[in-house]
Amino acid sequence: MKALIYAYGSRGDVQPYLALAHALNQAGHEAVLAAPERFAKHAAEYGVDYVPRNQELLDFYVNDPDLSTWLRNQGDNKAATRAVRKRALAKLSKEFIRCFPGILREISAAAPADADVVVQSYEGLPFEQGHHVAEKLGVPTVLATLFPNYVPSAHYPARYLPSDREFPRVVRRLSHFPVRVLRPIGKMAVDMWRDEVLGLPARRGQHNRLRRPDGGPVPVLHGFSPELVPPAPDWPPWVATTGFWYVPPREGFTPPRELLRFLEAGETPLCVSFGTVRGIDPRHAGQLVLEAIRRVGMRAVVIRASGSLEIDDPPQDVLVTDDIPYWWLFARVRAVVHAAGVGVINEALRIGIPQIACPVHNEQLMWAVHAHRAGVAPPPIRNRDLNPANLAAAIRTAVGDESISARARELATRVSAENGAERAVAVLEHLLAHRDTLLTARPHRAKVAKQ
Repeated sequence: MKALIYAYGSRGDVQPYLALAHALNQAGHEAVLAAPERFAKHAAEYGVDYVPRNQELLDFYVNDPDLSTWLRNQGDNKAATRAVRKRALAKLSKEFIRCFPGILREISAAAPADADVVVQSYEGLPFEQGHHVAEKLGVPTVLATLFPNYVPSAHYPARYLPSDREFPRVVRRLSHFPVRVLRPIGKMAVDMWRDEVLGLPARRGQHNRLRRPDGGPVPVLHGFSPELVPPAPDWPPWVATTGFWYVPPREGFTPPRELLRFLEAGETPLCVSFGTVRGIDPRHAGQLVLEAIRRVGMRAVVIRASGSLEIDDPPQDVLVTDDIPYWWLFARVRAVVHAAGVGVINEALRIGIPQIACPVHNEQLMWAVHAHRAGVAPPPIRNRDLNPANLAAAIRTAVGDESISARARELATRVSAENGAERAVAVLEHLLAHRDTLLTARPHRAKVAKQ
């Protein structure tokens, strides 16, 4: 099998698809990963063939101050927030229109003529158009998502609804309808690309990623643990929940000597990593974190990431460092404070340490709520509401409540046994062996959910 895998986003968004590509290679297949150019080095480290994609839109998403402010204040309907949202969406629309034609050209250029299947990440982004390439090649499309919010369900609402509120079942089900109506952003550009580049005729439903060209359903791979997000009973049989897709520990990794000396010099520290999405002012966030750490009297390793935290002169019991693989670091800390991105949540889940979640926007809030419901984290604190007192209190709860630590260890054993990437490979193999049929899935999916 030769699989073309499309992914886009931050490291936490892309790395699971790298794990899936690596698992395909390990099973004797061939995978090509098309993702933002900044991750080319990581793909090379795991021996995965890589096609770099332009990351201008991703950089804009991370760095634009109005967009950051709007994301941080999602759910706030004050006039000032509405004004920022209007400015942010106008700038995002302008940037999207500028970048989109080039993104479409990259999507078609990445496609090898001999691909057997197209695996398309499915996070609700309008430039995820790999299904058109699959139609051109005459091969199946599989939608692979790390979120439970895209297949319509009465149990999981669409992603734009805040996860810390309860909604009636009918609202959760109906919340998916606006997403379907509004999804074809850039429709005219896609129609031209289909016609002029791919040579595909117009057809009914061509913008619906959940439908094949013949009108049948597209198989969906859910790359998250059923221990953290139980499969919805009303998901259709062509949805398979496999477990999260983890990259294996990298051979030959050598941590910085300064970090090793710090870890050996005292008690097991806390880790703080807020990822790439900026919340409150980075310098203010750094001071806030230092004060919370001082109040709880712990040592800490702080990961700077791409500017979400700025600390210029840390005290002796705090080490500020750059990019360190979570799979290595989390096994050496007591707990982790994070922004609840999909990657960090699941890595902490696999290692089995308590978590303190400080989400910036609704997507991260969803994971933070699931972590709390699973018993591995205290209630989340929205990034916009952070202060030294509530962060210190959450840290004390996470490291002092033995039930949280015990639950984290229990779930780590179960999650590690899921082998999500390998199971996803098995589903793809099954699909390719029966490419004229759907996934035969309800018994298969139930088996995954029970283990």
